[in-house]
Amino acid sequence: MRGGMALFAAALFCGLLAACRTGAGKGGESLFVTHCAGCHPNGGNTIRAGKTLGRSDREANGIRTAEDVAAYIRKPGQGMPVFSEGMIPPGDALRIGEYVVGTFK
Repeated sequence: MRGGMALFAAALFCGLLAACRTGAGKGGESLFVTHCAGCHPNGGNTIRAGKTLGRSDREANGIRTAEDVAAYIRKPGQGMPVFSEGMIPPGDALRIGEYVVGTFK
C-alpha cells in the first residue's frame, strides 16, 4: 500500500510540475495582461510607436504567426526586454502569440 501511495504521489507531483511548466490554466489574454500590456496597451507600443501589435506592423517586421510572436519575445529588438523560458514558459509564449494574432488585426 505504501509503495502504491508513493508512486501515486510521485506521478501527481510530476503531472503538476509539467502543468506549471507549460502554463496550464492561464489563457492568452491573461498572460498578455500580465507580461505585455504595460508596454502594449490595446496593441499599441509605448516605447516605439511604429511597432504596434497590429497586423500590418507585425507583418512588416516578419511576425505573421503565433509561433513568430513566441519566438520574437525570446530575441526581441531594441527597446523590448528579453522574456526567457524561465520567465514565460513555451506554452505560455504560444498562448500570448495566439492572443496577439487573434486580437490585434
